[in-house]
Amino acid sequence: MQMKSYCYTCEIDEQLGETSLEDYEVKNGMKPVWINVHDAIEHNLDTIKNSDKKGMSIERETFLLCLIRDELLVV
Repeated sequence: MQMKSYCYTCEIDEQLGETSLEDYEVKNGMKPVWINVHDAIEHNLDTIKNSDKKGMSIERETFLLCLIRDELLVV
């Protein structure tokens, strides 16, 4: 399997707008929230290590979160 992912930087508002979740996202209890990038990485690494209910996309997401942390955040 091959997959291309495109990522963009953008300006964001303080408030989240309306969300249109897919059926599987609703079933999985997903919802948009603001979260610290370090907390998101930690959560994903814990999920990869300990959960048998993870999709393939979590590794890609974790890779991207680490890039954001390492290349886009001002320390």
